[in-house]
Amino acid sequence: MKKSVKLAALAMMFLTAAMTACTTPSGNGDGGEEFVLGDGSKDNFEITENTTLTYPNTYTLKGFVYVPDGVTLTIEPGVVIKGDKATQGTLIVERGGKIMAQGTADRPIVFTSSQAPGQRKPGDWGGIILLGKAPNNLGEQTIEGGVRSKHGGNDPADNSGVLSYVRVEYPGIEYSTDNEINGVTFGSVGSGTKVDHVQVVYSGDDSFEWFGGTMNADHLVAYGTWDDDFDTDNGFSGRIQFAVAIRDAQYGDKSASNGFESDNNADGAATEPYTSCVFSNVSLFGPVADPTSYTDQAGVHGSPVDARFQAALHLRRNTRLNIFNSVIAAFPVGLIIENDKGSTTQDWATQGLLNVTNCVMAGMVKNYQDAQYWENNSQLNPEDNGTFVEGYFTRENGGNRTLATLADLKLNGNPLNLSAPGVFPTSESPLATGAAWSASQVATGFEQVDYIGAFGPSETADSNWMSGWCNFDAQNTNY
Repeated sequence: MKKSVKLAALAMMFLTAAMTACTTPSGNGDGGEEFVLGDGSKDNFEITENTTLTYPNTYTLKGFVYVPDGVTLTIEPGVVIKGDKATQGTLIVERGGKIMAQGTADRPIVFTSSQAPGQRKPGDWGGIILLGKAPNNLGEQTIEGGVRSKHGGNDPADNSGVLSYVRVEYPGIEYSTDNEINGVTFGSVGSGTKVDHVQVVYSGDDSFEWFGGTMNADHLVAYGTWDDDFDTDNGFSGRIQFAVAIRDAQYGDKSASNGFESDNNADGAATEPYTSCVFSNVSLFGPVADPTSYTDQAGVHGSPVDARFQAALHLRRNTRLNIFNSVIAAFPVGLIIENDKGSTTQDWATQGLLNVTNCVMAGMVKNYQDAQYWENNSQLNPEDNGTFVEGYFTRENGGNRTLATLADLKLNGNPLNLSAPGVFPTSESPLATGAAWSASQVATGFEQVDYIGAFGPSETADSNWMSGWCNFDAQNTNY
């Protein structure tokens, strides 16, 4: 029998043993009470009335907590929500449900691990799953991660609510092989949804993954990701601007960790709608400090699984992804465009349906490859020098450039300094100017800026849009 609980919109009254309150300080600096949300189960705990999580209270997610059709969960600025490790705490907003998580730069909403400072690890809890009624190329489907919920429909303007000024720390669980919960998962989320200023910190799988949908987003941060920073599948067709990824060399997936991994779908079928999302002003910084002395990573914090970092951009399986005005740096491979699973991905690139344009590549061990780098615990085709990809990236009118080292980017510091990443171009940087905008990009709502990558020159007063709400020391933060 399905359990549910009715929660008052402002005064949180929990009527089951699964929901308890205590009066100990919440650790967010302003007192407040601590509440438990959920009963530890995987498929039967629902919030059944419009509910507000109030500041300065702190909440712990136990098990899978569902926001079902017709219900809105509102979270006030400054609220801290902790994911329980033992029960894989996860928040799932189902089709027709909404989350209204509107934080501020001064008071972001924080989802974090329930583990004590110094003991937090990637995958301590599940993450946030947001599901909608927008189209994808597989029709109605159940989202990954062992969750009961389906996504998909015919409403491209569907509205799943707001995620704004939100941090998501130490999420991401491999529920089973190829069946994972990411830091933030978007399943067929529509363009009526507002997503901006979201940081995912040390996710145990991807930081952000889209399965179809039409949503747009801006100002995204992937920090210390285990697997892929930005993963796009199943016909995702949204618009993303201003995104940055910063990798930790000690954390990498057992198969291949990429900045971007993009498929049309898992079997590479030429099914509409195609994955045709458009990214602009992205900065991807991989784990390779010195490409001349790079060796394959191993021994991930005592893990028996090697960290297999792969490519800044791994585009495959009939994707038609587009990325413009961006910088990719410090990965083993810069760009892979692969015809795997019988796909014709390289044809899409030749025809201008897949675009990597006006981008700067720097400090790679190897700039190009035509096939996957890792397979069966060894390098695949080590002599593959990416003949097709090199010709594509250096094509006339592509506007792309390659630089030998990270230093050639002339940033304000070291982007691989995890505690204070130097990701901002100086005025002398090749990224400080040179952005190019087509009429179609302007028409679809991109902000026209002069610079390449996620940030303007460091001399610009408002260049650091991460200031105030991002956290680069979440391991030691006392919530």
